[in-house]
Amino acid sequence: MVIADISAPPTATDITYLYFGNLYPHEPQYKSGLFHGLALVAEFDRDIAHDARKALPFSDCSIKGFQSQDVFEHIDYKGVPPILDEVYRCLTVGGMFRLSLPDYNSPLLSSRSVYDSRGRVLCDLVMGGRVACELNEEIKVSFGGGGGAHLWFPSYTKVLQLIVASELRKCASIKFHQFWVDAYDFVCEPFDQSVMPVHRTPPGDMRAGGKPISIVADFVK
Repeated sequence: MVIADISAPPTATDITYLYFGNLYPHEPQYKSGLFHGLALVAEFDRDIAHDARKALPFSDCSIKGFQSQDVFEHIDYKGVPPILDEVYRCLTVGGMFRLSLPDYNSPLLSSRSVYDSRGRVLCDLVMGGRVACELNEEIKVSFGGGGGAHLWFPSYTKVLQLIVASELRKCASIKFHQFWVDAYDFVCEPFDQSVMPVHRTPPGDMRAGGKPISIVADFVK
C-alpha cells in the first residue's frame, strides 16, 4: 500500500479528473493516471483527504471531469444536493460528471430489501440494514456504523428529484444510460467507458442476466 502524502495535496492545476472515494491501485481510474480520489481518509498516493459533505477545495470551472460510483447512497439523501452543487461549480464548461448508483427498482436489489406497507424500501439487508423490531405492525430498521450501510435507496425518480434540487439541472446535457423506469421496464444502453468505466454494469456484471442493476447518468456542463 502506498500511503498518500496529504500534507501537500495537489492543486487544481495538477488535476484532470476527480473520483469520489479511495482510488485503489487496481482500479482502472488509477491505472489511467488521470484521476485523484476524494476520500474521507486518504490511503493511497493519489487520494485527497476530503469530506464530500463539505465544499470542494477547487476553483470554479477548474475540473474536467468527476466520477461517483456507489458512493452517495452512503450519505443522507438530503445531504446530496449540496455535493452536486459543488460538482457543478467546479466542472469546466464542457466537462462531464458521471454518476452511478445502485438501482432499487432492479429485481436483484429489491429481492434483498425490506419494505414498509406502502412499498417503500426501508433497508438493504446486504448493505448494513437490519430489522430492529416490529411494533404494532410497523417495521423498525437500523443501520450498521462505519459508513458501509446504504442510507437511502436510489431509483430513477429519486435521482431526478436530486437533480432538480441541485445546480446539475443547469447542465447543457443530461443523459441516463441505464436505469429501471419502474419495477417492470428498464433502459440498458451501452455507453463509452473508456475514461470512466462503471463496475456494476453489463456486460462486466451479468448478475441480472444483462439487465441493469445500476442507475448510470452523465452530466455535461
